[in-house]
Parts: sequence; C-alpha cells; structure tokens
Amino acid sequence: MKRIYIVLLVVATIIQTSCTESIEIETIDYESVLVVESTITNELKPQLVKLSRTSPLNEPGGFKEHNATVTVSGSDGTLFSFSEEGTTGDYYSNAAFQAVPGVSYTLEIDTQSGEKYTSSEVVIAPAVAMDNVYTELITKDGEQGISVFVDTQDPTGNAKYFRYEYEETYKVVAPFPSSLTISIENFNAQTGTYDVVTSPREPEEVCYSTEFSTGIIQTSTTELTDNQVLRFPVRFIPADNSVLRSRYSILVKQYTQSIEAATFYKIINELGSVESLLSQGQPGYVPGNISAVGDPSKKVIGFFEASSFTSERIYFNYEDFGLEIPPFFIECDYLILDYRDNTALDNDPNERDVLRTYVNFFDYQLVVSNDPFYHIAKIECTVCTSFSSNVRPDFWTD
Repeated sequence: MKRIYIVLLVVATIIQTSCTESIEIETIDYESVLVVESTITNELKPQLVKLSRTSPLNEPGGFKEHNATVTVSGSDGTLFSFSEEGTTGDYYSNAAFQAVPGVSYTLEIDTQSGEKYTSSEVVIAPAVAMDNVYTELITKDGEQGISVFVDTQDPTGNAKYFRYEYEETYKVVAPFPSSLTISIENFNAQTGTYDVVTSPREPEEVCYSTEFSTGIIQTSTTELTDNQVLRFPVRFIPADNSVLRSRYSILVKQYTQSIEAATFYKIINELGSVESLLSQGQPGYVPGNISAVGDPSKKVIGFFEASSFTSERIYFNYEDFGLEIPPFFIECDYLILDYRDNTALDNDPNERDVLRTYVNFFDYQLVVSNDPFYHIAKIECTVCTSFSSNVRPDFWTD
C-alpha cells in the first residue's frame, strides 16, 4: 500500500504574470500531524499499521513515528498487539491474524509523547474474487504498449468499491555476462605500464527485479447497471519499456472496500502527490475515521480499513504480442581495447590508458580476455546483480 504523504502548508501567494517564473515556496507555518495507514485483510498474515508525521515543505516525505503502542481489538474479544520493525514506522502484528466477517475491529494508538488515538469500528467488506486478469496490445495517448485489465463482479450487489495494487517482477538478462574479474595492479605512472590480473567467476547472467505499484488505483460499480467491473486498466506498459525485455510477471491485488474507505482514498487520489500540492489550490485537512481521544479538534490524517483481498498472477513475453525486443535498461557500450596501444599520436585513443581508467574509475567489467585485447562493458551490462537480484523467486515459472 502506498504511503500517503500530506504536507500542511499555509496558502502561498502566487502572482501570475504574462510569463512563467520560478517561485520559491517556503513553509511559513507547520503543524505536526499524525498520519495513519492500515488495511487489515482476510489474509492470515502479520497485519500492518504505518505511522508517520507530516513534514514541512523543505523536508518532504514525512517523519516516521517511533515507539508507539499499537493494538487492534475485535468485537469478539480478540486483541492483537503490534511492534515496530526497526525504525521504519511500520508496525506489524506480533501474531498473524485475519479479519473475519461479522466482527468489527478498532485500531488504538498510544504515541510515545502520550497522545491517544482511536478509530471508528470497521467491518470487513464482502469477499469478491477476480474473474479474469489479462493483457492486450493497445495504443494509449498515441503510445503503443501492453495494458493489464481486470474483470470482476459480485452478483449479490454487496461489493461495489474496489482498490487495486500490483507487484511486477521481471527477468533481467545481462547482454554481456562476465565470467572473469579484472583488476589493474602495479601501475607505473612514469611508464604507464601495469599488470592486468583476471580470475574466473560464476557469470551472474540472469536476475529478477520486483517493483510495486504507486498511487491509488480504484474503481466502483455504483453508476453501472450490472454490478461488474469490465476491462478495468490496472497497469499500462509502453512497448519500449525495458521491463518487457525478458519474461515479465504481474501480481494484481484486489481489495474490496467500504464506501467510507473508498471515499477517503478517492479524495486523497484527487489531491495528488506532494509535488502536485505545490499549486494555488492547497487541499487543507482531509479527515478520516481516526480521532484523538479526549480532543476531537486535534488533527489526525489517515484511515483504518478492513478489506477482503484476492490476487492473481499472470506471465507474458514481448514476443507474445509481436513486439520488437525493448532496449536494455541502460545504453551498453562494448569496448575492445589493445593493451599495446599506449599512444594517442596515431589519431587513436591511448587504449592502455582507457582500459585502466574505465576499470579503475568507472567499474567496467571484463567480458572476454584475449591478451593483449580486453573486451569490457559497463557493470550493469555484465553483472546483473549490480542492480538486481540473482535469487529466483519461489513463484517464478518460465
């Protein structure tokens, strides 16, 4: 779930002229407000409560709220305690649990400064499974790409509000896998000579990267005759996006929401990100379902939600859509350098010096060694673990 970062500002005076000017906006006044984010679900797992504080404009991102006492109580007498993971502001339940129908849940927070907060009672929204997660090659805003769609429906009509997240995992294959390490040793500054030392290593050719959705993705069926979601776009991937270069997988997560939760997240979504808040229309305070005990006028931002959850994973390759292979994540230059070439007087770079510079200062890796010729390339193009992981996910299938 994406963190909600809210910055409270006084309204900046913006003078409009006939031309665009850069205007430095400063935080003249600032109020520290607790920000709470939590969605407990019907998954049996350690549930999560995120706590932070609003921050002034010159320190965006929010401050983490540490050392709070966090509990969730159920109307059936259950009580679950939470503990902070490190200094992240993320509080996980000490025991795995799941929200169940017919039970109302309440979140309580005691901060280290002595403030007390409580949520209104929430009940889990009805469970609805996704009917289908599928892909199509489309053109969006003049750009060709692959769109991931969701179909879902609730014949009972009890579930009308849906929020989506996704995790995308993609294979990273190094264009020039390196099976040798290289180092420059015994450099003589006067003669420009040195020793090139190589040794074998296991090529790190295939890696896997995972990224998470950002923003708020939601829809509803309230204005539809049939209570079903059809062709709802969860993710659009441009055809030239490097994540499609090898095999790609996406895990789509669907949360069934209450009308109160859906309304809150809709407002947050319309207000936009921190960057978009820097405009003439400042949003001000957005109340949720959490309040300060004994002081209802005290501000707190956030929402405590109980939601039914379902997910589905699909895989595909760019070839499935007749697309050309996308470019690699960075531009990969491949250099073949001759150690014997130690002069630039022949209208050619001093390749011996280039080799030492690129290896020592730019971390280029050795692809092929055929003394006196050395084939080198950027580390991202030769050793995929330089920006990804060679640990194959348990769920992965080729």
